[in-house]
Amino acid sequence: MSQYALKKEIIGTAAEYIVKASEGVGQIVEFFQSGREDVATRMMVDLVEGIEWLTQAIEGTKDIHGEYSMDISQANSILREISEAYENMDYVLISDLLEYELVPIVNIWQEQLANIKGVLDNDSAGE
Repeated sequence: MSQYALKKEIIGTAAEYIVKASEGVGQIVEFFQSGREDVATRMMVDLVEGIEWLTQAIEGTKDIHGEYSMDISQANSILREISEAYENMDYVLISDLLEYELVPIVNIWQEQLANIKGVLDNDSAGE
């Protein structure tokens, strides 16, 4: 498999995963807001690992993004804030960071990854 084909496959996987991540963030926020911190914090582990994988996937494939360059720096900053809030067991802050900071980024990434995937799916020249 060529590097291009591998990166194209990674973009496809990332585009599929981010839809699930977006739904997961919403569920986590609901659990935090309803006082189910136990469930929410367990789900957070998977979410953080998934977001870290996404940032690596985006960074590792940026040379084939074309006109849809993606900025991952904001997510790293928010993840640091979430980590600090988690250390302080500030579940209200975690919920707010997820809902008002991470969700908009995930939504933008979802759109951008769909656009990149669409362009790559229609491009047979790179393979």
